[in-house]
Amino acid sequence: MSMAISSILIIALAGIVTATQSAWQHTRGIEDSQAQINATFDRIKLMISQAGVYHVSGQPPRVGLAVVTNSWNSIDIPNTLVVWSGGRNGGLSEQGTITRLPQLNEILIYTVDPADPHNLIEIAFPDVTTTIDFNSSSFNGTIRSAIKSNKGESTLLSNRIKCSQYVLGGNPWGPMDGNVFFRLVKTPSDSSLSSVSPGTSAWMNLAWPQGTVSASSGLRQVTVNCEAQFETAEQTDLNEINSSSALPFFASGSRYYAYTP
Repeated sequence: MSMAISSILIIALAGIVTATQSAWQHTRGIEDSQAQINATFDRIKLMISQAGVYHVSGQPPRVGLAVVTNSWNSIDIPNTLVVWSGGRNGGLSEQGTITRLPQLNEILIYTVDPADPHNLIEIAFPDVTTTIDFNSSSFNGTIRSAIKSNKGESTLLSNRIKCSQYVLGGNPWGPMDGNVFFRLVKTPSDSSLSSVSPGTSAWMNLAWPQGTVSASSGLRQVTVNCEAQFETAEQTDLNEINSSSALPFFASGSRYYAYTP
């Protein structure tokens, strides 16, 4: 009888130990993911705050922030953020309004790794002095080509991005892609600014942040909203694609500047 009771106790204790270990591993995985995403978002928000503003002839002032989409199974995914920061050390925000076009060696790109979409990377082009216009119709294509070129230098920010892939008939189909999304919000919007003239009542009544506006200029805000779905454990066959254990993380960063057309 005592042997049977001892066996039951051993089995029960083993179950408790296993459950405790699993809970500890799960908690540690969440903490590791949280640390990665915090560091990643802190880096991105810092560079957003460093974004420069340029004003060239024939164009309104433009802040160096843009979101570029990439096609995934015929769906445009906004998974690429472009920041004209001055490079990896930033600094352009301190130079006021610049009267020239940005150069590629002053730009940082945040996107999923084309070679492995589980990775979120930062790409710089320190040796490429080609100019680039954020207002150009070819801007998106230029950024996509730059990402695929061998001229960029990539830095890994996280290796825990959730990847999604279509499943047809129980089998994976088509390419997989990382769950990273960016959205740009401008206040006032481009359409609002293009429809009014400075100094008019319509101009004064636009949604200027903090109500900061004069007859010739106003305070404009550009906000980047970020979302990334992070795995809570190291990558294995169980969470390689379409994982149900990933958690969404959100962040936003803003750049304020004086808009003087």
